[in-house]
Amino acid sequence: MPVETVGSPPPEADQIRSVLQQQLPDIIASFNQVLREQYGIAGVSVGGFTVVPESAAAAVTCDRDGCSVG
Repeated sequence: MPVETVGSPPPEADQIRSVLQQQLPDIIASFNQVLREQYGIAGVSVGGFTVVPESAAAAVTCDRDGCSVG
């Protein structure tokens, strides 16, 4: 699964994107494990997510088609 950069990310975003892309299978497996073990949700798998700086987290809005930082 590719990791896409959107908007005008800072220069360090390329390094973060690279790390996330390399570790993405493990990150998704961990999300799925948390869904099963902590929330009792089985039979589904995380298909994607949005990573934003903590400073922008309050400005993230999501709908059925995706998320945006506004």
